[in-house]
Amino acid sequence: MSARTLSLLTLLASLAALAGPHVAGASEPEMTQAPTIVLQGSTLVGSNGGWQSNSGSPTKYVFRFTRNGTTVKGPTSMPKTTQGDASLPAGTYPDDPNAYVYDLQSADSGQQMCVEVWGGIRSTYVYSDGSVAYDAWEWGHVSVYGQEAKACLTAPGSAPTSPSSPTTPTAPPAPAVPKPQAPLPPAATAAPEITGVAMVEQPLTATLGTWSGSQPLTVGLEWLRCDPEGENCQGLGITANTYTVGLVDVGKTIRVKITAANLAGARGAVSDATPVVSALMPTEQNPSIAVAKVTAPHRLVIDQVKAPTRFTGRAMRVTLRVKDSRGFLVEGALVTASTLPGNALVGPAEFTTGADGLVTLEFKRGVKLRAAIKAVTVVVIARRPGDKPASPRGAIVRLKLPVAVTARR
Repeated sequence: MSARTLSLLTLLASLAALAGPHVAGASEPEMTQAPTIVLQGSTLVGSNGGWQSNSGSPTKYVFRFTRNGTTVKGPTSMPKTTQGDASLPAGTYPDDPNAYVYDLQSADSGQQMCVEVWGGIRSTYVYSDGSVAYDAWEWGHVSVYGQEAKACLTAPGSAPTSPSSPTTPTAPPAPAVPKPQAPLPPAATAAPEITGVAMVEQPLTATLGTWSGSQPLTVGLEWLRCDPEGENCQGLGITANTYTVGLVDVGKTIRVKITAANLAGARGAVSDATPVVSALMPTEQNPSIAVAKVTAPHRLVIDQVKAPTRFTGRAMRVTLRVKDSRGFLVEGALVTASTLPGNALVGPAEFTTGADGLVTLEFKRGVKLRAAIKAVTVVVIARRPGDKPASPRGAIVRLKLPVAVTARR
């Protein structure tokens, strides 16, 4: 072999070693049926046995004929490596039309003759610009599940010694049909997740994660209630992909368990725990609440009252905001007002707060507003629809407004 050829082979071997880790999804073939070796006249004929791989059916095989463990046929051999504990032995590519065949020699008489076979998967690594970077191979181990991919026999007698009488190679037998590949059990390739706010009355949504494994594959879920550390979980029997947090969850954490199953069995995966569940509180995303959700022990609160410093006889507007005792802006609260002394000012009808909790009340001069009256007390009441004005869930605020009365025209 020339130095140039040797350098080229060394370069190819180096590229193959570098290429291996980049081949996505490649896995080593596994032997399902041992190869065979038979004697036909003075010729040994080997078969490749049966092989399977998650990466696809083997597309090439490496054969090596040995005499008492020493290679006797490997004319186009070159070293190959694997991610296992040791390098694979030298072998031959089956592009050689006689890869299955070995002609017995005189020295083979009475010796142990073996054929060793490795299954191969070929992959091509392509750069993003479409150019082919290299071809990469994944090879099956010699030993699979305690069996060697090797078949041996003892060579009888002596073969013809005349090298000038070539032996016509016998056509190899049809490759053995590999056994059907056993179904692969499910395996989580991406963990399930929970999105949402861990707060009472807020919805949580679960993702199923992603799964590998033989089809058909069924995937289901169950919500779990756990301690504050995310341990000691109990199934809730809820299998929908959304869960609304309840009062019973306060101080706990929530997880979701995903179970995938196929003919090979079932596997489970559990999400990370949510933060510890809190009582319902206003957030930047949800600052307001409907008035119907203001229930005991919570109540309405009136704040941010804006009123003129003095009533001068014209219309007077008072703007105020209704919240609840948790700090939520309250939408749909009914707000009205009365004045003391009565009929000094004409109060407004009942108004309803908007999503921002705000409402504006307008007062006009009443028939009993006299110059002797120096101040008017305005009583503002906020309540839930259906509640009495004096309900403990309502709110009352009193405003004392100075007045400057002018004569009627």
